[in-house]
Amino acid sequence: MNAEKKLVTESKDLANILQTQFCSVFSDPNCPDKSMPEFALPPITTEDTELVLSPELIEEAISDIKLDSAPGPDGIPSVLLKRCASSLSVPIHLLWSESMLLGTVPSFYKTGYVTPLFKKGSRCDATNYRPVTLTSHVVKVYERVVRKHMVRYLDANNMLSDKQHGFRSNRSCLTQMLEHFDSIFEGLTQGKDTDSIYLDFAKAFDKVDMDLLLQKLKRYGFQKRLIDWIQSFLTNREQVVVVNGVHSNSAKVLSGVPQGSVLGPLFFLLFINDLEEVVKASKVSFFADDTRVSKQIGCFEDCLLLQTDLYSILEWAQRNNMKLHEQKFELLNHLHNRKSHSTELPFYEETLFYKVSDEDTLYPVEHVRDLGVAVTSDLSWSRHISNMVTKARSTLAWVFSVFKTRDRTVMITLYKSLVRSLVEYCCPLWDPVKVTEIQLLEGVQRTFTSRIGGLKDLNYWERLTLLNLMSLQRRRERYTILMMWKILHNIVPNCCKIEFIDTSRHGTKAVIPSLSKCSSTRNQTLFDNSFAVRGPKLWNRVPVAVKAEKTFDGFKVSLSKFLALIPDNPPVSGYTCSWSNSLVDFTPTRWSDI
Repeated sequence: MNAEKKLVTESKDLANILQTQFCSVFSDPNCPDKSMPEFALPPITTEDTELVLSPELIEEAISDIKLDSAPGPDGIPSVLLKRCASSLSVPIHLLWSESMLLGTVPSFYKTGYVTPLFKKGSRCDATNYRPVTLTSHVVKVYERVVRKHMVRYLDANNMLSDKQHGFRSNRSCLTQMLEHFDSIFEGLTQGKDTDSIYLDFAKAFDKVDMDLLLQKLKRYGFQKRLIDWIQSFLTNREQVVVVNGVHSNSAKVLSGVPQGSVLGPLFFLLFINDLEEVVKASKVSFFADDTRVSKQIGCFEDCLLLQTDLYSILEWAQRNNMKLHEQKFELLNHLHNRKSHSTELPFYEETLFYKVSDEDTLYPVEHVRDLGVAVTSDLSWSRHISNMVTKARSTLAWVFSVFKTRDRTVMITLYKSLVRSLVEYCCPLWDPVKVTEIQLLEGVQRTFTSRIGGLKDLNYWERLTLLNLMSLQRRRERYTILMMWKILHNIVPNCCKIEFIDTSRHGTKAVIPSLSKCSSTRNQTLFDNSFAVRGPKLWNRVPVAVKAEKTFDGFKVSLSKFLALIPDNPPVSGYTCSWSNSLVDFTPTRWSDI
């Protein structure tokens, strides 16, 4: 729809409407409220050395390009670069060596073709589309070289916030969520509530102020020549929206980092990196622009501290020329005692909300969507599991209706790629122990296997064996054990503060954390079912020879061989099993069975 709320169908008009929308979200470069950044830095132990380019680095960067990556305005396909990497690396090296020496990026490489990606809501509303910029693979090759150089310097000096899990190697949505929930469970066992405020940045990537970003890069200690090149890379850019092959009018880019570029995500992380510094008494965590600030609440003063930190975040946004959607903030209260008599106190209501502005007050809700996971105030995973199963069954129904064949190979390929991934997202976090929830999840795979040709007369357990499939329950426990191995070998952050000890008889064992005796039965159950407890319990069930594997690939192979020896009979309605099918309950007497 255009500005007059009339439907438009011509591709040229559609492209121009989207161009107008994308340009309207740029921040004002001349905003009077912004101020130059002042933030503390850790001691710089390694100086930023000059980037030395070579044809070998170019060839290595070309190898990282995906074959199916779309070409930019120059029309050069990725397959051409990859097939001719050894021949093209020399001229590309000469091009970007000269570019870095002069501190100038050719204007030809600063025009991006914007592809509008639909998010949610009405497809007729231009505000429901996100711009992704397609730039030349030739400049992306050099961006990869520059990014690797910058990340190496940042990591050497420990400059990136530990609370940032987005766009960083060996960090993910799972690591961020595990850290957050471990803090909540720690508070519950100590008799404290946890208040979590979910922030919402408005068009965060598009609003990055270029002047402030360059000032921050200088404070981080990057070399002047590199900063000059980045300034040329970011400024005087133009964008063209492409719809159905038709181009919009060209427009200048006033702010933001190009979404779809290689350096854009790193620039954004560096831009918001100092936000953690203004949060003094609470915990802030990031996954790119998804930001959450939380605090354990033991008294009313803790609420005031969280309120102060919230005001500090709002002030930071104003100083950095960023915009927050105060109306879209969400608040979850995780109470350690949901039947407490304190709810009857006259001032109790004042602890349940936070002020965002004079006009907006933040009241608690029962559930939020946090990085794709449905989180409830009572810390139950029932809602999330139900949502996943509904979505998986809908996708499964689509597969059955679209594909006529019931060939085993085709069906398993479709199931693994389209359906099973939906019910395993972040599963070490929410792995259920309730039989009804396990049955609900297992029902998705049970339905799928029953529709494969020639297996209709077999029961579910027999179908799993014949198809060489693990139950979803067994796969979730396998993912948890794999995560434990990564924690042990420092591949991923130890978000739950898990401790390991070396023993002569049982190899490396994980310490199962003890629970405060004053904790309620409900909180004990929540803690016992969390990753911090179930992870060590499952790890300690793995044989010494498997745990001793030194490489991740070797550990995965050995673990799969070990799990294949254990009967896999998940709880399913109508089936009777002599045990829970969980490795946690695999008693020593059962080891003789394998």
